[in-house]
Amino acid sequence: MSQAPHIGALWRGWRDVLGRLGFESAALDAKLLTGHALGLSALDLALRENDPVDGHAAARVAELLQRRMTGESVARIIGEREFYGLGFTLNAATLEPRPETELLVDMALGALPAGGRLLDLGTGTGCIPIAVLANQPDASAVAVDLSALALETAQANAERHGVGERLELRQGDWFGSLEDPPPSIPPHKGEGGERAGNPQLAPPSPRWGGTEGGVESHTPEAVSGLFDLIVSNPPYITSAVVETLAPEVRDFDPRLALDGGPDGLAPYRVITAQAAHWLRPGGWVLVEIGHEQGADVSALFLEAGFEDVAVHRDLNGLDRVVGAHHL
Repeated sequence: MSQAPHIGALWRGWRDVLGRLGFESAALDAKLLTGHALGLSALDLALRENDPVDGHAAARVAELLQRRMTGESVARIIGEREFYGLGFTLNAATLEPRPETELLVDMALGALPAGGRLLDLGTGTGCIPIAVLANQPDASAVAVDLSALALETAQANAERHGVGERLELRQGDWFGSLEDPPPSIPPHKGEGGERAGNPQLAPPSPRWGGTEGGVESHTPEAVSGLFDLIVSNPPYITSAVVETLAPEVRDFDPRLALDGGPDGLAPYRVITAQAAHWLRPGGWVLVEIGHEQGADVSALFLEAGFEDVAVHRDLNGLDRVVGAHHL
């Protein structure tokens, strides 16, 4: 009868397997998945290196590591990804929130006035509006997604982070699930007056935890009216390129959230054509883009009559967000 392996030997063995297969983060992946399978934190994993692992527990570890070997990401296997200091549950209909999208949240916090109202198009996990609401306690938001399954996860994430009472979820295609706003609503003024100018110049609020609350069913009337800010991280990869992506993305991320059409610009054409109809005077639109799309997306906003159109770079120096002002 073979001796049960110790925790340290178990995760190191899987590290070596992943390393031979070319996984660059083999050690980290093996540690995270072993700890998750055994219900151990990173600290516990280190402190209990010499504890034996029974056969059932070792089989759980093997199951998770074999999923990783197919290309499935660690976050998707675990079912959670951290974003803007908050944990977000994932499901098959949601993209994993990625660090570069945090720039969009930073800029949204700079652009949203006190007591402001946000619209997020294609919300997925809800990570963008939830991160904004968790850091701006007087704000409210509406989040739209075509997938009912994605909205279920967004609702759970909103409740988890205590912003459910300020986030309304809508199923639909872009602006299609919203009611027409009134013909005219004056610019929003918070405690310090209307916030204007480049949203990048206004510092984001400090991170904090909101008040507990659940997401309730809302009547259509609750969505009528205009917004101070519209944000979106839409599908922007060209249809042909989707097929060439790494297996971790191509085979496991939802195609609906990746494919931006033949030229990757289809969602931006919808947003730029309709966003002004839903913005208060002085409102902003902020959209994430592919790093080669800055000029094309900017041109669409300018053609639609927006002002102060600018491309903003992420920490890697890549074009990441286009901002546009509705005067």
